[in-house]
Amino acid sequence: MEIIKTQNLSKFYGKTRGIEGINLAINRGECFGFIGPNGAGKSTTIRLLMQLIFPSSGSFSLFGEEIRGENPMLRRRIGYLPSEVNFYPDLTGKQLLELAAKLYEVSTEKIAAYAEILELDLNKTIKTYSLGNKKKLAIIQSLLHDPELLILDEPTSGLDPLIQNRFFQLLAEKNQQGCTIFLSTHVLADVERFCHRVGIIRSGKLIRVSTVAELPGRAERRIEVIYSQEGDLRASYSLREIDPAVEYRDGRHVFHIKEDLHKALAAIAEHPISDIIIKQPTLEELFMKYYKTEEVGK
Repeated sequence: MEIIKTQNLSKFYGKTRGIEGINLAINRGECFGFIGPNGAGKSTTIRLLMQLIFPSSGSFSLFGEEIRGENPMLRRRIGYLPSEVNFYPDLTGKQLLELAAKLYEVSTEKIAAYAEILELDLNKTIKTYSLGNKKKLAIIQSLLHDPELLILDEPTSGLDPLIQNRFFQLLAEKNQQGCTIFLSTHVLADVERFCHRVGIIRSGKLIRVSTVAELPGRAERRIEVIYSQEGDLRASYSLREIDPAVEYRDGRHVFHIKEDLHKALAAIAEHPISDIIIKQPTLEELFMKYYKTEEVGK
């Protein structure tokens, strides 16, 4: 079942484009990463899905039901974490979450467990919370009613690395229980570690949807070699036959191999090696390369 489906979804603010012609289909139980730089249209898309704003044209459906206006009953099935959170400042964290539980008509029994995992003191007033603690509070609020769909907008901003790991452990548990997760972020490492598929948005338009493994350049390997013989050996060892663009810097020969890794390694190892490092390109490197390529062809 498609939990989220958009068809030519567009939103304009006067003559200014928010998003245009977005077509997405996200299945139940999927972890979908929605990536792009600030201002690309990620938050506009999320606000449309949350029915906080409405499209200029196109349509979208949630849980198989087309959205034509406000639908509070569908929103109750969604956990939403906005990029910026604001709460009643004079309430304690506990009071806020108890109020949220009452509004959702769910038990408060999970509040303490979530607070312990995220190391959040619920007895302090919200106005004394740091940005990170406010984000922790928002995370708990989004999970409290066991949503079928989690929509997360820059969820790790303000969280230290330890809490980020615990947060993703919570998400993994929810996903294993069947929760669909829509993760919008510019932190590409978050997508790489967690998501099944990724959508890349640029200037309001969706330019690619694929699995992370299928992104162009994902099969490429960067091989850094320190040969036992010192100096630039590209000419004497005919290393350009392995990679015409092989580089030499800081005592290392750097190869970029796009195919037939076994054959390349065999050729590289024909000469005595002191050290070797093989790296797969990060999602961030691929994204920046792909984004620049699209900008040139724009």
